[in-house]
Amino acid sequence: MGMILVVTPNPCIDKTLFVESIHPQPKIKVEKVKEIAGGKGSNVSRVLHQLGIEVRHFVLLGGYTGQRVKSLMELDGISVFPAWISQLTRVVTTVVGRSWQQVAYFEPGPVISPQEMDQVLLTFERIIPSVELIVFCGSVSDKSAYSIYCRMIQIAKKNRLKTIIDSRGIPLIEALKAQPWMVKMNREEAEETWGRKINRGDDFFNFYEFLKRKGIDYLILTLGEKGAWFRGEGTSWFGYPPKVNSINPVGSGDSFLAAFVFGLVNGKEWNECLRLGIAAGAANAQTWGAAAITWDDIQLLLPEVKVEIGNGFLDNY
Repeated sequence: MGMILVVTPNPCIDKTLFVESIHPQPKIKVEKVKEIAGGKGSNVSRVLHQLGIEVRHFVLLGGYTGQRVKSLMELDGISVFPAWISQLTRVVTTVVGRSWQQVAYFEPGPVISPQEMDQVLLTFERIIPSVELIVFCGSVSDKSAYSIYCRMIQIAKKNRLKTIIDSRGIPLIEALKAQPWMVKMNREEAEETWGRKINRGDDFFNFYEFLKRKGIDYLILTLGEKGAWFRGEGTSWFGYPPKVNSINPVGSGDSFLAAFVFGLVNGKEWNECLRLGIAAGAANAQTWGAAAITWDDIQLLLPEVKVEIGNGFLDNY
């Protein structure tokens, strides 16, 4: 498989301020500042690049903050294909104390005009002929743009391209109408999509059948420390993660997805893709930086990931 395109409609500058402790006071001295390109797709792109996959990042950017996201991605060695909009790209600021206590401030994302949306879709259509798989990632900030994933998947399908989506809420529900090839979600996102709780083994099957009726063949359901479930092509695999000392789980789902896609690109069987994903998610949780893992980090944990066929785990869930 050749080029991977990652699509991020709502990226951000992910700024972390490191302080001694988080207490309300008139002035707090910042000991260190770190900035990376944030957003789920930025994380996925970063890990894919680290793993040696040729990746393009199609991203909606606005103003000086958008320019900063572009330069941060390029510093990470990633090819950025921007669609420029008029409103500023958001900044997410996280304040972290020495004991790793943290508070995150999420700025609102930009509003995209209908004219800008038309241009975004035209730009998208122009760059996809040279790619083989498209991964759609993250939130959509603007209500009027909730259909963006659905419209992009329709364009991708016209070009006979496989699509994977990792999103949530109405933008995801809209996207399902276009029948993406694969959906990756966590339990909370699945419950939000289904409108029901997933508590017992039967619920997993019923949720997959709900997706199947919508024309979705492949599902990856991540369950945090409990593991992850893959279902599709008449097969079902469950993987159990290794025990790790979790420092910061942010970006673990994105690291999982990137490593799973890495497995796909390299022709691995589903169980091996799942194993790679779980090892990557666990490796990410062990470090402070989001999606800063390497192949060596994944290799170290791979032997500790247990993957089994069938649905035995569901009986005891």
